[in-house]
Amino acid sequence: TDMLRVGAPMVAAGTVWLAGKALRAGYAQATGNPPPRPDDIEAPIVTVVIYAVAIASLSALINVGIQREVAKAIHKSEAPVPV
Repeated sequence: TDMLRVGAPMVAAGTVWLAGKALRAGYAQATGNPPPRPDDIEAPIVTVVIYAVAIASLSALINVGIQREVAKAIHKSEAPVPV
């Protein structure tokens, strides 16, 4: 169970990184432009905010999903065995 608790944030970070790469590639393919950066004063603020919300939402969903699966696994492993 300790390995699950220690490993979950690392798995989540790696998964978020890969999902971010996929989202950036998808954005570039769909729009023909690279994703907007917060420091790009030429990019419309609405576009920057929408992209930031998409990245943050994706990160949160991945994190919550992994943490819940880890919690389920820990709960199962700590459940008493029926005799």
